[in-house]
Amino acid sequence: MIPTMLGILIINFLVLRMQSPSLVEQAQAGGSGKGGEGVSSERKAGGASKQYANHIDRFRRLGNDLPAVVNLRGFLDKDDVVAWLRRTSPAAGRTDSQRSTAEQDLWLAGHYAVGPLSDVLADPALADLYGPASQAFALCAHTSLVPADQRDPIRVNVVRTRNQVLAQNVIGYRSDRLQGFVTDDSRAEAKRQALLAVYADPANRVDYAASGGQRWRSILFETGFSTFLTRLFTGTLVSESRPNQYVFSIIADHWKLTFCLNILSIALAWGFSIPLGIRSARRLNTLEDRATTNLLFLLWSLPSFFIGTVLLHHFCTDSVKDGVLQPAWFPNAGLSSAGSLWYSTPRYLLDLAWHGALPLLVLSYASFTSLSRYMRGNLLDQFEADYVRTARAKGASEDGIVYRHALRNSLLTMITLGAGLLAELFSGVLIVELIFSIPGLGWLLLDAAKQQDAPLLMGSTVISVGLLLIGILVADILYAVVDPRLRSRYA
Repeated sequence: MIPTMLGILIINFLVLRMQSPSLVEQAQAGGSGKGGEGVSSERKAGGASKQYANHIDRFRRLGNDLPAVVNLRGFLDKDDVVAWLRRTSPAAGRTDSQRSTAEQDLWLAGHYAVGPLSDVLADPALADLYGPASQAFALCAHTSLVPADQRDPIRVNVVRTRNQVLAQNVIGYRSDRLQGFVTDDSRAEAKRQALLAVYADPANRVDYAASGGQRWRSILFETGFSTFLTRLFTGTLVSESRPNQYVFSIIADHWKLTFCLNILSIALAWGFSIPLGIRSARRLNTLEDRATTNLLFLLWSLPSFFIGTVLLHHFCTDSVKDGVLQPAWFPNAGLSSAGSLWYSTPRYLLDLAWHGALPLLVLSYASFTSLSRYMRGNLLDQFEADYVRTARAKGASEDGIVYRHALRNSLLTMITLGAGLLAELFSGVLIVELIFSIPGLGWLLLDAAKQQDAPLLMGSTVISVGLLLIGILVADILYAVVDPRLRSRYA
């Protein structure tokens, strides 16, 4: 189980890393950037911090701003940053794609690059780099807010004010293929001093300074993979389409309806199918057995969206007869009436049953065939076993043979089928939710897929796989409970 879960986590992490376009591609797709735009022999980049800040927030929410496995950014110094800035210059003879990649990597370097960049801005000998250094400084020093920060309004105001100061004081410059970086901002000196003042402020140093121990720990514990695992297991994975909400909070809000539908449909399917399978096995080859088998396979052949649509049309749609409006037998949307929370308990339960009857029928009818046929086949196999013949020879009643002996041994296959029940409780019943307008988990995940909300999809996948593995473990334990041969083998 542990290797399987680890494999699922690695796959989810790789999907999160690969699903997003690059920082420059995102900005260009949104029409927000000149920073990655090649124009003849010049490359304009002034003011890109305002354009890229939102995209950097997105990268940080996913942890894609960090190196995947090993992070050495804590050991960046001034010389490293200068060399990095030189690689982004068009005069260096590199292609636009190579320079864009170098720029993106520098902009995502985070708070460890803020100190070295401030050293570059403070060095008069590096005046030609003030433009790109100010842009990188503003983006690296940009602080992303998370949902937990909303509980501290003072912190939110401080961060937003600082981010605004950073964005407003990027030194305008242009990129020339012959001259490299050319500063053409009349307020360049004032902006440079404003950026240096941000870093020099002791109140801001807390967000940018790092001790030696923190730098060493960051090698393995400030990486994309470790951040993904931390956010996943602490429940702080942030949704992409709902930046102010955590993934698991969103899932929990929508899972309530889906859980109720699934647990009731599972109870209905198993509670109906097992007795039906037992009855069919005891009446083998009778007219009842054949009629039941044919009817069940006929139902099984009908897709759920067809049955759901037919029921919706005939039982959930108002009609007019002789000029009189005939109300529908069942509601066509939701699982409760408006204002049902104010109903008395009996009336509220009746209202839920009224709304949920048809969705439950659509969810469970297809399971009647498979479960009852499995139960029937397993019981028939047990009827041919030696211990059953011995019990009959001793004069045991047919009910005693079935319920005291054969049924217990027939449950092994049913336990195997039941291993996925926990995962089924979490799975979204999309077709039913769409037909009957139920805002459950299936609808949520469909919307997440449309909006390319990878964290929300990956979070639901991890939960589903985890429940499946737990279900398999529970099934293994139940094998020993049901089968005494297993207990004696491992006793």
